[in-house]
Amino acid sequence: MAGRKRLKVLVIVSGGGHFEQGVECLDAFRGCDVVLVCYRYLGELKGFSHPLVSRVRLVSLLASKGWVLYLSMIVNAVQFLWMFLRERPDILFSTGSEIAIGPFIMGKVLWRTKNIYLETAAGNREGTVTARVLYRWSDLFLVQWPHQVAVFGSKARYEGRIV
Repeated sequence: MAGRKRLKVLVIVSGGGHFEQGVECLDAFRGCDVVLVCYRYLGELKGFSHPLVSRVRLVSLLASKGWVLYLSMIVNAVQFLWMFLRERPDILFSTGSEIAIGPFIMGKVLWRTKNIYLETAAGNREGTVTARVLYRWSDLFLVQWPHQVAVFGSKARYEGRIV
């Protein structure tokens, strides 16, 4: 299809299992322009490379306390605003954690992005706080345990496990 625009996808992940599961999903976006959005310390990972990925690094909120937490949140919000203006994403995808909340809401309200959330496999009983917040902001909400469909509601879909 000549002249058709490639979809732009921001894959937004924090560290640990969220990062690993997000990376596992990158192949689902073949044919798209993908930008991996992660905290600064993840950008320094040695040996990680993927042909689809261009990295953007954010200030970590995890170690922030008091006024530093609010400053970090403001810095990241400004970075996301700039990122949205520069990248013009069509789709936001995340496996969590708190890093995804601001962009999902901002993307949906200001840019009408399609938001896809994959609940981490570790959040198996009642679901994570991030998932409970982003359920209403997601166009596609995937869970990795069959019983989580009942935990979240009719929008949740079980399509199998990543890990």
